[in-house]
Amino acid sequence: MMELVKATLEDVELLLEFAERTFRVAYEAMNEPEDFDKYCHEAFTAEQFSKEIQHPQSTFWLGWLEGDLVAYLKLNVGTYTESLNTGKYFQIERIYVDPKWQGNGLGEILLDFCYQQAQLAQSDWIWLSVWQRNPRAVHFYERCGYEVCGTEVFQLGDDPQLDWVMRKEVFSL
Repeated sequence: MMELVKATLEDVELLLEFAERTFRVAYEAMNEPEDFDKYCHEAFTAEQFSKEIQHPQSTFWLGWLEGDLVAYLKLNVGTYTESLNTGKYFQIERIYVDPKWQGNGLGEILLDFCYQQAQLAQSDWIWLSVWQRNPRAVHFYERCGYEVCGTEVFQLGDDPQLDWVMRKEVFSL
């Protein structure tokens, strides 16, 4: 069973390495090297991750299985995008599973955990954005009950990429 542990500043280097590695595996081959490297150089720094971990409305979670770090999440309370215009929101900003562990149900476990966190935060909606050029992920989220409700731009270096905004209603505990 995967154990989810809230990340602290002591976890920055471990989280940073895992986050950049899984991001690169997922998206590097589908992007221009200059834009990809520019984004990674800015986004994956110890200073940036330390700042994000300390943000009062954000939490990072590390997923451990058999002594290995296999997944991580970044969740935000109260954030929304233009596509969401009513209610209280809970964002899944990042959700990554190590490729060698994908296909083992860990994604569903992570989404269930996110949904529970949204319930605890008394949110009306849980949402995320996903690259339109990642149909496998879009299908996964749809299968888990998320619906497309809009779009937003993800800036990768100098390349503005269009993401789907997907949401799911949160029901009270």
